[in-house]
Amino acid sequence: MKKFFAIMLIAVMLASISGVRLSYAGEIDLLLQKLVEKGVLTPGEAQQIGTETKEQVKKEIAEGKYSSLPSWAQNIKLKGDFRLRFQSLHEKNTRDIGKDTTIGRIRVRLGLEGKVNDKLKVGVGIATGSGDPRSTNITLGGSQAKKTVILDYAYAKYDHRPWLSLAGGKMLLSDVLWEPTDLIWDTDITPEGASIGLQKALGPDTSVFLKTGPLVIVEDTSTISGAMAYLAQPGITHNFSSNLSLKAALTYAYFQMKDSVASSYSKGQNTKNGTSYRYNYSILNPALEFSLKEPFKAVGLNVESLKLFGEYVNNLQVAKKNTGLSAGLQFGNAKVEKWGDWQFRYVYAMLEKDSVLDILPDSDRYSGKTGMRSHEASINFGLAKNTSIGVDVYRSWNIVGTATKAPETLVQVDWNMKF
Repeated sequence: MKKFFAIMLIAVMLASISGVRLSYAGEIDLLLQKLVEKGVLTPGEAQQIGTETKEQVKKEIAEGKYSSLPSWAQNIKLKGDFRLRFQSLHEKNTRDIGKDTTIGRIRVRLGLEGKVNDKLKVGVGIATGSGDPRSTNITLGGSQAKKTVILDYAYAKYDHRPWLSLAGGKMLLSDVLWEPTDLIWDTDITPEGASIGLQKALGPDTSVFLKTGPLVIVEDTSTISGAMAYLAQPGITHNFSSNLSLKAALTYAYFQMKDSVASSYSKGQNTKNGTSYRYNYSILNPALEFSLKEPFKAVGLNVESLKLFGEYVNNLQVAKKNTGLSAGLQFGNAKVEKWGDWQFRYVYAMLEKDSVLDILPDSDRYSGKTGMRSHEASINFGLAKNTSIGVDVYRSWNIVGTATKAPETLVQVDWNMKF
């Protein structure tokens, strides 16, 4: 009877709240505390009621059914992250003279997702940066000038059926293709154009997918329409058991680049005629990833997850210096979300000079150039909920020509915070 009375009081209190009230949780806690003090509830009953009430409110807000919030507020999700970075770069020029660069950087990203209706949503993101498609970092120091914020992405996504989705605009990379490593595509890239996504379950353990669509790659070219790309990625996921799964895909991407003036963000490694690309790029890219849960349980080691992955790339438009590959592993916790979670990752990568378009690869791996090989090792450790510290080390070499290997070592120490 007492519990029923308490629940009724809380229901009346919630119903009386109008508009967007961010303090409802604190008001519920205060009411429950008063009921405990007056002997209406025990501390255990109060804790149970509070937990159940808050979970119900969260569920109703997520479903857009919470009557005390306007519908537009319930249909919008806001997320963001902040990263503080210390970076040290050691590189050697053709005369083997050491050169070190040490800088501090920050990155801030804010994303908003609005639900237009049950099938249509719009996503908008802003971030720090200068406009470089492969970086949202801002370097600290210098003139102490105010830092710039840019539009990172803006897209619409229409989930027409459970097996069909359409997206267009400046999209998230995950809506365009799946990639186990950043061998070809830097993870900061937000492609522009349109994408069609298909997926179909073939049984309880197997499903297939297809991602395809046209993309606009370069704006500042000599062609009227800009340089275009056309991408198709069929793939499959399969669960061999409750602990072992495979994801694999074969991507074909055609980049219409021949005779187009190189982007200002080109790193200059692709073969060019003056400032224009000499070749188109028809890239064939098989990729796979094995995931294993509790891989070392048999020997008593408490490791939550192990992944083994790799990619290969071949530019069919060029006869030589046209291949690349990556291979690596990741183990530890599946996600670093709280204190004590950890994750180690290692990737070996190699790209020949004309294997991929030189405005796409990871900008931290040999400054985003092709014509290189590299080792990368990183470890990330959880400091508390939604915050972690990570160390990422790249050791890279030039493989274009025979004059010098021009080795470089890049060390990044990151403090990551999500909100």
